[in-house]
Amino acid sequence: MAHYQLSGRDSRWSLTTKTAKNSKSAKSFGFQEFFFVIFGVFVLFVVTTAAQQLLDRVVARVGMAAITQTDVDAAVAFGVVDPKAGDPVKLMIDRRLMLAEVNRFPPPEPDFRAIQALMVNMKALAGSDVNAVMKRTGVDDNRLSELARETLRIQSYVQQRFGNSPRSEEQRTRWLNDLRARGDVAEVPTPR
Repeated sequence: MAHYQLSGRDSRWSLTTKTAKNSKSAKSFGFQEFFFVIFGVFVLFVVTTAAQQLLDRVVARVGMAAITQTDVDAAVAFGVVDPKAGDPVKLMIDRRLMLAEVNRFPPPEPDFRAIQALMVNMKALAGSDVNAVMKRTGVDDNRLSELARETLRIQSYVQQRFGNSPRSEEQRTRWLNDLRARGDVAEVPTPR
């Protein structure tokens, strides 16, 4: 080991260097340390990926918005979509497409009392275990209010655009088919 003494006013400080023999062991220690760090990161990555749990499944995408299985479950439970009218996933896709159109040409905002009344109706549709349904689907009163507001806005827009003429249902169907054709929609197939 070599020892160097600094001169001048910093003479109380000394600098120590290692010999060539000690430098080799320092280099090998650095390699071992590097190896263990890489190994630790690898083990950590493998353990965390193996321990991951699926929280929700994306069933479709409309534009940049994902529709999850929980969204579909909540919509069915609260009567936002009717499974008797068709596939709930497709109905949720249609709803998102209509909401995008409603946002482009917004109708007047629904009345607060109408939103509250629809929320009461939605909770009644969920049944006596409405609190369990809300917990399971992650829907709180704010989200339920938003679902009710969106539903009323869609209804208002469709009524304003198509009215009650004998051909209104045919026009509405054509309009919805056009939205589907123009929309950026991707359904995610169910894993088997």
